Amino acid sequence: MEFNTKISLETKQVLSQRQVESLNILSMPVADLHNFLQNEEIENPLMEYSLSEPSSKEEVIIRDADSFYSRRQTEKSIDMESILSLVADREFSVEEFVMQQLSAARLTAQEEKIISYAVNCLDENGFLTVRAGEIGADLGIDEETVEGCLSRLKGLEPAGIFASGLAECLRIQVRGMEDEELLGRLIDDHLRDIAEGRLSSITRGLGIPSVRARKLIAVIKGLNPRPLNGFSGGATEYIIPDVIFRQSDGQWVVELGDRFGSRVGVNEFYVKMMDEASDQELKAYFEEKLKRVRFIAGAVEQRRATLTKIAGFILERQEKYFLNQAPLRPMTLEEAAQAAGLSKSTVSRAIKDKYISSPRGCIAMRELFSIGVATCGDGPGKGGEGGQGISRNAAKECLRLLVDGEDKSKPLSDEKLVLLLREQGIDISRRTVAKYRTELGIAGAFARKEL
Repeated sequence: MEFNTKISLETKQVLSQRQVESLNILSMPVADLHNFLQNEEIENPLMEYSLSEPSSKEEVIIRDADSFYSRRQTEKSIDMESILSLVADREFSVEEFVMQQLSAARLTAQEEKIISYAVNCLDENGFLTVRAGEIGADLGIDEETVEGCLSRLKGLEPAGIFASGLAECLRIQVRGMEDEELLGRLIDDHLRDIAEGRLSSITRGLGIPSVRARKLIAVIKGLNPRPLNGFSGGATEYIIPDVIFRQSDGQWVVELGDRFGSRVGVNEFYVKMMDEASDQELKAYFEEKLKRVRFIAGAVEQRRATLTKIAGFILERQEKYFLNQAPLRPMTLEEAAQAAGLSKSTVSRAIKDKYISSPRGCIAMRELFSIGVATCGDGPGKGGEGGQGISRNAAKECLRLLVDGEDKSKPLSDEKLVLLLREQGIDISRRTVAKYRTELGIAGAFARKEL
Protein backbone atom coordinates (compact mmCIF):
# COMPACT_ATOMS: atom_id res chain seq x y z
CA MET A 1 0.00 0.00 0.00
CA GLU A 2 1.39 3.37 -0.99
CA PHE A 3 0.36 6.79 0.37
CA ASN A 4 0.94 10.04 -1.56
CA THR A 5 0.62 13.61 -0.40
CA LYS A 6 -0.56 16.13 -2.98
CA ILE A 7 -1.26 19.85 -2.68
CA SER A 8 -3.84 21.39 -5.02
CA LEU A 9 -5.27 24.87 -5.46
CA GLU A 10 -8.94 25.46 -6.08
CA THR A 11 -11.28 28.44 -6.00
CA LYS A 12 -14.38 28.03 -3.89
CA GLN A 13 -17.04 30.61 -3.07
CA VAL A 14 -17.94 30.57 0.60
CA LEU A 15 -20.58 32.96 1.92
CA SER A 16 -19.81 34.74 5.15
CA GLN A 17 -22.32 34.84 7.99
CA ARG A 18 -23.19 38.44 7.11
CA GLN A 19 -23.78 37.59 3.46
CA VAL A 20 -26.12 34.78 4.48
CA GLU A 21 -28.03 37.09 6.81
CA SER A 22 -28.23 39.77 4.12
CA LEU A 23 -29.78 37.23 1.76
CA ASN A 24 -32.24 36.23 4.47
CA ILE A 25 -33.30 39.87 4.86
CA LEU A 26 -33.77 40.07 1.09
CA SER A 27 -36.09 37.04 1.12
CA MET A 28 -38.27 38.39 3.95
CA PRO A 29 -41.75 39.63 3.02
CA VAL A 30 -42.59 43.05 4.43
CA ALA A 31 -44.41 41.79 7.54
CA ASP A 32 -41.53 39.47 8.49
CA LEU A 33 -39.07 42.30 7.93
CA HIS A 34 -41.06 44.49 10.28
CA ASN A 35 -40.96 41.82 13.00
CA PHE A 36 -37.24 41.28 12.43
CA LEU A 37 -36.45 44.98 12.80
CA GLN A 38 -38.60 45.26 15.91
CA ASN A 39 -36.72 42.40 17.56
CA GLU A 40 -33.38 43.92 16.58
CA GLU A 41 -34.39 47.23 18.16
CA ILE A 42 -35.27 45.45 21.39
CA GLU A 43 -31.91 43.66 21.52
CA ASN A 44 -29.72 46.50 20.27
CA PRO A 45 -29.70 49.74 22.34
CA LEU A 46 -27.96 51.65 19.52
CA MET A 47 -30.69 50.92 16.98
CA GLU A 48 -33.67 53.17 16.42
CA TYR A 49 -36.57 51.91 14.33
CA SER A 50 -39.99 53.43 13.84
CA LEU A 51 -42.78 53.31 11.29
CA SER A 52 -42.76 56.25 8.92
CA GLU A 53 -46.03 57.98 8.24
CA PRO A 54 -47.26 56.91 4.79
CA SER A 55 -48.62 59.61 2.52
CA SER A 56 -51.55 57.37 1.69
CA LYS A 57 -53.03 54.20 3.05
CA GLU A 58 -51.55 51.14 1.40
CA GLU A 59 -53.78 48.35 0.21
CA VAL A 60 -53.65 45.32 2.43
CA ILE A 61 -55.34 42.09 1.38
CA ILE A 62 -57.04 40.03 4.06
CA ARG A 63 -57.35 36.37 3.23
CA ASP A 64 -60.09 35.03 5.44
CA ALA A 65 -59.39 31.39 6.26
CA ASP A 66 -62.87 31.09 7.78
CA SER A 67 -64.75 31.36 4.49
CA PHE A 68 -67.43 28.66 4.68
CA TYR A 69 -69.26 28.96 1.41
CA SER A 70 -66.41 28.77 -1.08
CA ARG A 71 -62.65 28.74 -1.28
CA ARG A 72 -62.65 32.23 -2.70
CA GLN A 73 -60.76 34.63 -0.49
CA THR A 74 -62.48 37.79 0.65
CA GLU A 75 -60.56 40.96 0.11
CA LYS A 76 -60.76 44.29 1.94
CA SER A 77 -58.56 47.34 2.17
CA ILE A 78 -57.42 48.42 5.60
CA ASP A 79 -54.82 50.69 7.09
CA MET A 80 -51.22 49.46 6.72
CA GLU A 81 -50.20 50.72 10.15
CA SER A 82 -53.12 49.04 11.90
CA ILE A 83 -52.08 45.70 10.37
CA LEU A 84 -48.44 46.14 11.31
CA SER A 85 -49.46 46.84 14.89
CA LEU A 86 -51.20 43.47 15.18
CA VAL A 87 -49.31 40.96 17.26
CA ALA A 88 -51.14 37.74 16.47
CA ASP A 89 -54.61 36.53 15.67
CA ARG A 90 -56.48 34.39 18.13
CA GLU A 91 -57.49 31.03 16.78
CA PHE A 92 -61.18 30.82 15.90
CA SER A 93 -62.67 27.38 16.56
CA VAL A 94 -65.82 25.72 15.25
CA GLU A 95 -67.27 25.73 18.76
CA GLU A 96 -66.79 29.49 19.07
CA PHE A 97 -68.46 29.99 15.69
CA VAL A 98 -71.43 27.88 16.79
CA MET A 99 -71.73 29.61 20.16
CA GLN A 100 -71.66 33.05 18.51
CA GLN A 101 -74.76 32.11 16.53
CA LEU A 102 -76.47 30.95 19.71
CA SER A 103 -75.35 33.92 21.81
CA ALA A 104 -78.85 35.42 21.86
CA ALA A 105 -80.41 32.16 23.05
CA ARG A 106 -80.59 31.19 26.69
CA LEU A 107 -78.85 27.86 26.89
CA THR A 108 -79.16 25.53 29.82
CA ALA A 109 -76.15 23.79 31.31
CA GLN A 110 -77.30 20.54 29.67
CA GLU A 111 -77.56 22.17 26.24
CA GLU A 112 -74.07 23.64 26.56
CA LYS A 113 -72.74 20.15 27.35
CA ILE A 114 -74.53 18.68 24.32
CA ILE A 115 -73.24 21.40 22.01
CA SER A 116 -69.65 21.02 23.19
CA TYR A 117 -69.86 17.23 22.84
CA ALA A 118 -71.44 17.43 19.38
CA VAL A 119 -68.87 19.92 18.07
CA ASN A 120 -66.03 17.66 19.15
CA CYS A 121 -67.67 14.74 17.31
CA LEU A 122 -67.91 16.56 13.96
CA ASP A 123 -65.85 15.07 11.14
CA GLU A 124 -63.79 17.16 8.72
CA ASN A 125 -66.87 17.72 6.51
CA GLY A 126 -69.04 18.99 9.36
CA PHE A 127 -71.16 15.83 9.71
CA LEU A 128 -72.22 14.41 13.07
CA THR A 129 -72.16 10.63 12.79
CA VAL A 130 -72.88 9.96 16.47
CA ARG A 131 -76.51 9.20 17.30
CA ALA A 132 -78.53 11.20 19.81
CA GLY A 133 -78.95 8.13 22.02
CA GLU A 134 -75.16 7.66 22.26
CA ILE A 135 -74.63 11.31 23.20
CA GLY A 136 -77.36 11.11 25.82
CA ALA A 137 -75.91 7.91 27.28
CA ASP A 138 -72.42 9.43 27.55
CA LEU A 139 -73.64 12.69 29.11
CA GLY A 140 -76.40 11.21 31.27
CA ILE A 141 -79.07 13.28 29.49
CA ASP A 142 -82.35 11.95 28.10
CA GLU A 143 -82.45 11.31 24.36
CA GLU A 144 -85.38 13.67 23.73
CA THR A 145 -83.41 16.64 25.09
CA VAL A 146 -80.41 15.73 22.97
CA GLU A 147 -82.52 15.44 19.80
CA GLY A 148 -84.11 18.84 20.47
CA CYS A 149 -80.69 20.44 20.87
CA LEU A 150 -79.31 18.76 17.73
CA SER A 151 -82.36 19.92 15.76
CA ARG A 152 -81.52 23.51 16.73
CA LEU A 153 -77.86 22.99 15.75
CA LYS A 154 -78.86 21.76 12.30
CA GLY A 155 -80.43 25.14 11.63
CA LEU A 156 -77.13 26.99 12.04
CA GLU A 157 -74.71 28.23 9.42
CA PRO A 158 -73.06 26.94 7.33
CA ALA A 159 -76.17 25.14 6.10
CA GLY A 160 -75.87 21.38 6.53
CA ILE A 161 -73.56 21.37 9.53
CA PHE A 162 -74.39 18.70 12.16
CA ALA A 163 -76.20 16.61 9.51
CA SER A 164 -75.85 12.85 9.89
CA GLY A 165 -74.51 12.47 6.34
CA LEU A 166 -74.49 13.83 2.81
CA ALA A 167 -78.18 13.21 2.09
CA GLU A 168 -79.41 15.03 5.20
CA CYS A 169 -76.88 17.82 4.57
CA LEU A 170 -78.33 18.44 1.12
CA ARG A 171 -81.92 18.11 2.37
CA ILE A 172 -81.27 20.87 4.89
CA GLN A 173 -79.96 23.15 2.15
CA VAL A 174 -83.01 22.72 -0.13
CA ARG A 175 -85.50 23.63 2.61
CA GLY A 176 -87.79 26.41 1.49
CA MET A 177 -86.90 26.06 -2.20
CA GLU A 178 -89.69 26.08 -4.79
CA ASP A 179 -89.11 22.43 -5.77
CA GLU A 180 -88.26 21.22 -2.26
CA GLU A 181 -90.33 18.03 -2.55
CA LEU A 182 -88.82 16.93 -5.89
CA LEU A 183 -85.34 17.92 -4.78
CA GLY A 184 -85.81 15.86 -1.63
CA ARG A 185 -86.83 12.78 -3.61
CA LEU A 186 -83.90 13.33 -5.95
CA ILE A 187 -81.51 13.48 -2.98
CA ASP A 188 -83.00 10.48 -1.21
CA ASP A 189 -83.24 8.14 -4.19
CA HIS A 190 -80.97 9.31 -7.00
CA LEU A 191 -77.68 10.70 -5.70
CA ARG A 192 -75.76 7.84 -7.31
CA ASP A 193 -77.63 8.39 -10.57
CA ILE A 194 -76.56 12.05 -10.50
CA ALA A 195 -72.93 11.10 -9.87
CA GLU A 196 -72.91 8.59 -12.73
CA GLY A 197 -74.90 10.72 -15.18
CA ARG A 198 -77.88 8.37 -15.48
CA LEU A 199 -80.48 10.93 -16.53
CA SER A 200 -82.98 8.34 -17.81
CA SER A 201 -83.14 6.64 -14.40
CA ILE A 202 -83.91 9.97 -12.77
CA THR A 203 -86.63 10.95 -15.24
CA ARG A 204 -88.31 7.54 -14.91
CA GLY A 205 -88.04 7.52 -11.13
CA LEU A 206 -89.46 11.02 -10.66
CA GLY A 207 -91.80 10.96 -13.66
CA ILE A 208 -90.57 14.30 -15.00
CA PRO A 209 -89.21 15.43 -18.39
CA SER A 210 -85.45 15.52 -18.92
CA VAL A 211 -85.35 19.33 -19.16
CA ARG A 212 -86.76 19.71 -15.66
CA ALA A 213 -84.54 16.91 -14.36
CA ARG A 214 -81.45 18.75 -15.63
CA LYS A 215 -82.54 21.91 -13.82
CA LEU A 216 -83.01 20.00 -10.56
CA ILE A 217 -79.63 18.32 -10.98
CA ALA A 218 -78.04 21.74 -11.51
CA VAL A 219 -79.55 22.89 -8.20
CA ILE A 220 -78.15 19.82 -6.39
CA LYS A 221 -74.71 20.35 -7.91
CA GLY A 222 -74.74 23.93 -6.67
CA LEU A 223 -75.16 22.88 -3.02
CA ASN A 224 -72.29 22.52 -0.55
CA PRO A 225 -71.63 18.82 0.21
CA ARG A 226 -69.01 19.65 2.85
CA PRO A 227 -70.22 22.43 5.20
CA LEU A 228 -66.87 22.81 6.94
CA ASN A 229 -64.78 22.70 3.78
CA GLY A 230 -62.23 25.51 4.00
CA PHE A 231 -62.69 26.01 7.75
CA SER A 232 -59.17 25.60 9.08
CA GLY A 233 -59.71 26.97 12.56
CA GLY A 234 -56.51 28.93 12.11
CA ALA A 235 -55.67 32.60 12.18
CA THR A 236 -56.47 35.03 9.40
CA GLU A 237 -53.59 35.65 7.01
CA TYR A 238 -52.71 39.26 6.26
CA ILE A 239 -50.87 39.98 3.04
CA ILE A 240 -49.09 43.31 2.79
CA PRO A 241 -47.91 44.01 -0.77
CA ASP A 242 -44.15 44.49 -1.01
CA VAL A 243 -44.49 46.41 -4.27
CA ILE A 244 -47.25 48.78 -5.38
CA PHE A 245 -47.89 49.62 -9.04
CA ARG A 246 -50.26 52.54 -9.59
CA GLN A 247 -50.92 55.08 -12.28
CA SER A 248 -50.82 58.84 -11.72
CA ASP A 249 -51.67 61.19 -14.61
CA GLY A 250 -51.12 58.38 -17.08
CA GLN A 251 -47.68 57.53 -15.70
CA TRP A 252 -46.71 54.44 -13.73
CA VAL A 253 -45.52 54.92 -10.15
CA VAL A 254 -43.61 52.11 -8.44
CA GLU A 255 -43.59 52.14 -4.64
CA LEU A 256 -42.33 49.72 -2.03
CA GLY A 257 -44.51 48.58 0.81
CA ASP A 258 -41.67 48.77 3.37
CA ARG A 259 -41.51 52.56 3.67
CA PHE A 260 -40.69 52.11 7.32
CA GLY A 261 -37.46 50.36 6.25
CA SER A 262 -35.70 53.68 5.70
CA ARG A 263 -36.29 54.63 9.33
CA VAL A 264 -33.56 52.35 10.68
CA GLY A 265 -31.17 54.69 12.44
CA VAL A 266 -28.66 55.08 15.26
CA ASN A 267 -29.48 56.23 18.77
CA GLU A 268 -27.25 59.28 19.20
CA PHE A 269 -27.46 59.13 22.99
CA TYR A 270 -25.70 55.77 23.10
CA VAL A 271 -23.22 56.86 20.44
CA LYS A 272 -22.21 59.77 22.70
CA MET A 273 -22.01 57.38 25.65
CA MET A 274 -19.74 55.11 23.58
CA ASP A 275 -17.42 58.02 22.74
CA GLU A 276 -17.17 59.05 26.39
CA ALA A 277 -16.90 55.53 27.84
CA SER A 278 -13.64 54.79 29.66
CA ASP A 279 -14.45 51.11 30.17
CA GLN A 280 -12.90 49.34 27.17
CA GLU A 281 -15.22 46.34 27.48
CA LEU A 282 -18.29 48.61 27.39
CA LYS A 283 -16.81 50.55 24.47
CA ALA A 284 -16.20 47.33 22.53
CA TYR A 285 -19.79 46.26 23.22
CA PHE A 286 -21.16 49.55 21.85
CA GLU A 287 -18.90 49.38 18.78
CA GLU A 288 -20.12 45.88 17.98
CA LYS A 289 -23.74 47.01 18.29
CA LEU A 290 -23.06 50.03 16.10
CA LYS A 291 -21.62 47.78 13.38
CA ARG A 292 -24.74 45.66 13.64
CA VAL A 293 -27.02 48.67 13.10
CA ARG A 294 -25.03 49.82 10.07
CA PHE A 295 -25.08 46.32 8.60
CA ILE A 296 -28.87 45.98 9.01
CA ALA A 297 -29.51 49.44 7.58
CA GLY A 298 -27.32 48.59 4.59
CA ALA A 299 -29.04 45.22 4.07
CA VAL A 300 -32.47 46.82 4.18
CA GLU A 301 -31.47 49.47 1.66
CA GLN A 302 -29.94 46.79 -0.55
CA ARG A 303 -33.22 44.87 -0.34
CA ARG A 304 -35.12 47.97 -1.44
CA ALA A 305 -32.75 48.58 -4.36
CA THR A 306 -33.01 44.95 -5.51
CA LEU A 307 -36.81 44.91 -5.32
CA THR A 308 -36.97 48.22 -7.21
CA LYS A 309 -34.86 46.82 -10.07
CA ILE A 310 -36.90 43.62 -10.32
CA ALA A 311 -40.20 45.52 -10.05
CA GLY A 312 -39.14 47.84 -12.87
CA PHE A 313 -38.36 44.88 -15.12
CA ILE A 314 -41.67 43.18 -14.29
CA LEU A 315 -43.66 46.34 -15.00
CA GLU A 316 -41.89 46.90 -18.32
CA ARG A 317 -42.51 43.30 -19.43
CA GLN A 318 -46.07 42.91 -18.10
CA GLU A 319 -47.50 46.45 -18.41
CA LYS A 320 -50.45 45.41 -20.59
CA TYR A 321 -51.20 42.51 -18.28
CA PHE A 322 -51.50 44.83 -15.27
CA LEU A 323 -53.87 47.01 -17.29
CA ASN A 324 -56.04 43.97 -18.18
CA GLN A 325 -55.25 44.53 -21.86
CA ALA A 326 -53.29 41.33 -22.60
CA PRO A 327 -52.48 37.91 -21.12
CA LEU A 328 -49.35 37.28 -19.10
CA ARG A 329 -46.21 37.25 -21.23
CA PRO A 330 -43.47 34.64 -20.78
CA MET A 331 -40.88 35.82 -18.29
CA THR A 332 -38.08 33.85 -16.66
CA LEU A 333 -35.84 34.39 -13.66
CA GLU A 334 -32.84 34.45 -15.99
CA GLU A 335 -34.29 37.38 -17.93
CA ALA A 336 -35.04 39.32 -14.75
CA ALA A 337 -31.55 38.62 -13.43
CA GLN A 338 -29.92 39.81 -16.64
CA ALA A 339 -32.02 42.98 -16.79
CA ALA A 340 -31.38 43.86 -13.14
CA GLY A 341 -27.72 42.88 -13.18
CA LEU A 342 -28.25 40.22 -10.51
CA SER A 343 -27.82 36.48 -10.21
CA LYS A 344 -30.75 34.12 -10.77
CA SER A 345 -30.60 32.91 -7.14
CA THR A 346 -30.80 36.52 -5.90
CA VAL A 347 -33.91 37.17 -7.99
CA SER A 348 -35.43 33.92 -6.70
CA ARG A 349 -34.85 35.00 -3.10
CA ALA A 350 -36.11 38.52 -3.77
CA ILE A 351 -39.51 37.41 -5.10
CA LYS A 352 -40.07 34.70 -2.49
CA ASP A 353 -43.41 35.13 -0.64
CA LYS A 354 -43.83 38.67 -1.97
CA TYR A 355 -46.84 40.29 -3.59
CA ILE A 356 -47.50 43.12 -6.03
CA SER A 357 -50.54 45.37 -5.68
CA SER A 358 -51.65 46.66 -9.10
CA PRO A 359 -54.78 47.80 -10.95
CA ARG A 360 -55.32 44.10 -11.72
CA GLY A 361 -55.31 43.14 -8.03
CA CYS A 362 -52.86 41.65 -5.56
CA ILE A 363 -50.64 39.07 -7.29
CA ALA A 364 -47.83 36.86 -5.99
CA MET A 365 -44.59 37.88 -7.73
CA ARG A 366 -43.57 34.29 -8.39
CA GLU A 367 -46.80 33.67 -10.32
CA LEU A 368 -45.73 36.28 -12.87
CA PHE A 369 -42.76 34.16 -13.95
CA SER A 370 -43.27 31.34 -16.42
CA ILE A 371 -41.60 29.97 -19.53
CA GLY A 372 -43.21 30.49 -22.90
CA VAL A 373 -45.39 28.08 -24.83
CA ALA A 374 -44.54 27.42 -28.48
CA THR A 375 -46.75 29.23 -30.96
CA CYS A 376 -47.58 28.65 -34.59
CA GLY A 377 -49.60 30.12 -37.44
CA ASP A 378 -51.31 33.51 -37.30
CA GLY A 379 -53.70 32.87 -34.43
CA PRO A 380 -54.03 35.07 -31.32
CA GLY A 381 -51.38 33.03 -29.54
CA LYS A 382 -48.69 33.87 -32.05
CA GLY A 383 -45.49 35.40 -30.78
CA GLY A 384 -46.69 38.80 -29.76
CA GLU A 385 -44.08 41.37 -28.89
CA GLY A 386 -40.63 40.12 -29.66
CA GLY A 387 -41.98 36.77 -30.86
CA GLN A 388 -41.79 35.38 -27.35
CA GLY A 389 -45.03 33.39 -27.57
CA ILE A 390 -47.43 33.25 -24.65
CA SER A 391 -47.11 32.11 -21.08
CA ARG A 392 -48.35 28.82 -19.67
CA ASN A 393 -51.05 30.67 -17.74
CA ALA A 394 -52.33 32.23 -20.97
CA ALA A 395 -52.36 28.82 -22.67
CA LYS A 396 -54.27 27.37 -19.71
CA GLU A 397 -56.81 30.19 -19.94
CA CYS A 398 -57.38 29.45 -23.63
CA LEU A 399 -57.86 25.79 -22.75
CA ARG A 400 -60.34 26.65 -19.99
CA LEU A 401 -62.36 28.87 -22.34
CA LEU A 402 -62.57 26.09 -24.91
CA VAL A 403 -63.88 23.64 -22.31
CA ASP A 404 -66.35 26.19 -20.92
CA GLY A 405 -67.77 26.75 -24.39
CA GLU A 406 -68.00 23.11 -25.45
CA ASP A 407 -71.19 21.17 -26.08
CA LYS A 408 -71.56 19.23 -22.82
CA SER A 409 -73.37 16.40 -24.60
CA LYS A 410 -70.27 15.99 -26.81
CA PRO A 411 -67.31 17.23 -24.75
CA LEU A 412 -64.01 17.89 -26.48
CA SER A 413 -61.37 15.19 -26.28
CA ASP A 414 -57.75 16.07 -25.56
CA GLU A 415 -56.89 15.40 -29.22
CA LYS A 416 -59.60 17.83 -30.36
CA LEU A 417 -58.40 20.42 -27.85
CA VAL A 418 -54.89 20.15 -29.31
CA LEU A 419 -56.27 20.96 -32.78
CA LEU A 420 -58.41 23.87 -31.55
CA LEU A 421 -55.51 25.36 -29.61
CA ARG A 422 -53.30 25.01 -32.68
CA GLU A 423 -55.89 27.03 -34.63
CA GLN A 424 -55.40 29.77 -32.04
CA GLY A 425 -51.65 29.63 -32.57
CA ILE A 426 -50.82 27.55 -29.46
CA ASP A 427 -48.74 24.51 -30.33
CA ILE A 428 -48.74 22.03 -27.45
CA SER A 429 -48.95 18.24 -27.31
CA ARG A 430 -51.85 16.09 -26.13
CA ARG A 431 -49.88 15.15 -23.01
CA THR A 432 -49.42 18.86 -22.21
CA VAL A 433 -53.15 19.48 -22.73
CA ALA A 434 -53.92 16.66 -20.27
CA LYS A 435 -51.44 18.12 -17.79
CA TYR A 436 -52.88 21.65 -18.02
CA ARG A 437 -56.41 20.28 -17.79
CA THR A 438 -55.54 18.41 -14.59
CA GLU A 439 -53.90 21.51 -13.09
CA LEU A 440 -57.08 23.49 -13.87
CA GLY A 441 -59.21 20.86 -12.13
CA ILE A 442 -61.00 19.92 -15.38
CA ALA A 443 -62.06 16.30 -15.70
CA GLY A 444 -61.61 14.18 -18.81
CA ALA A 445 -64.10 14.23 -21.69
CA PHE A 446 -65.96 11.13 -20.44
CA ALA A 447 -66.49 12.57 -16.96
CA ARG A 448 -67.63 15.95 -18.40
CA LYS A 449 -70.31 14.40 -20.58
CA GLU A 450 -73.89 15.34 -19.70
CA LEU A 451 -76.76 13.35 -21.15
